[in-house]
Amino acid sequence: MRGLPGRERRGRPDILHFTILEVLGSPLNKAERLEVYIHTQQGHMIWVNPKVRLPRNYDRFKSLFEKLLAEKVIESDAGEVLLRVLDSDLKSWVRGLGAGSVVLLSETGVRVEMRVLEELSKSPKPTVFVVGCFPHGDFSPEIRSIAHREVRLSEHTLDAWVAASRILCLLELVEAGNR
Repeated sequence: MRGLPGRERRGRPDILHFTILEVLGSPLNKAERLEVYIHTQQGHMIWVNPKVRLPRNYDRFKSLFEKLLAEKVIESDAGEVLLRVLDSDLKSWVRGLGAGSVVLLSETGVRVEMRVLEELSKSPKPTVFVVGCFPHGDFSPEIRSIAHREVRLSEHTLDAWVAASRILCLLELVEAGNR
C-alpha cells in the first residue's frame, strides 16, 4: 500500500469491526436512539440498521462487507434491510441530514471537556460525531471540510473504540438527564 494515496488511513477493517461492535452493543443503539453510518475510504456511505447483529468473527465480518459493497444491500431472511450502501456522498448526506453540528474526534483537535460536547448534543438538530477507524494519520481535507468542530477527548491518543465509547457514555448521560 506504500504507493497509494492516503495509505495511513487504509487497510485496517479490524478497527472498524471492533468499533462498530462496540457502538451496536450500546444501550443507546439497543433503544434505537442512535443512527450509525459508515463512510469508506472509497467514499461509500453505509447505513447500519440498529437491529443488525454483525459477525463477531473478523473473517466473517470482512466477507459480509465485501458482499455488501458488491450487492449494495444485505437483508435478513425475513427481508428486512440490515445494511445498505447509500446513493450519497458524505457532504450531501450531512447536508440532507440538517445536522446542527458535525464533530470530528481527532488526536490533533482542540482538547475539550465533555460538558462542551454535552451542550452540542442537546441541540434540537442532529449532532454527528465522526470517529476515524484508521491506523495512523488524520482525516482527509474532504472530511475536515464538513466539520464544525475538531476535538480531542484526552491528552492521550485514543483508540477508535475508546473514543466511540466515551461519546456513547456522554450521550447516554445526556439522554438520562432529559427524562
